[in-house]
Amino acid sequence: MANRRRLAMSFGVLMLLAGCSTPIEPVKITAVDLSHEVDAKNEPRSARETFAPTSTVHASIATAGGGPATLAARWTDAAGNVLKDESQNINPTRPQRFEFHLKPEGGWTLGRYKVVITLNGKEPRSREFEIR
Repeated sequence: MANRRRLAMSFGVLMLLAGCSTPIEPVKITAVDLSHEVDAKNEPRSARETFAPTSTVHASIATAGGGPATLAARWTDAAGNVLKDESQNINPTRPQRFEFHLKPEGGWTLGRYKVVITLNGKEPRSREFEIR
């Protein structure tokens, strides 16, 4: 009789714990912000779309959900020439920000540019910016 009670209590505790755990949603991009600087958590200091020729342009990517994924960034000029391709493997377990940045050797030429961020090669998010 005592064994049955223990078994029933153990089963009840397991069901309670199983009901409390919410399955995590797959990782997704929720925002892409451009900035001249990011903090230690990759939050943009001040989002903007215009930069100086001497600026480092940071793309701060906000994610939600969790699980392994690959973030990629492709930086291009107005003519579509690729300035830089880069990627990073991520595995967030909570909302989190990740960062890519570019400062061309010798500085930026005046004009319009674009960065396209993808998650696992899909969900492209593009941000255009100008160097003045």
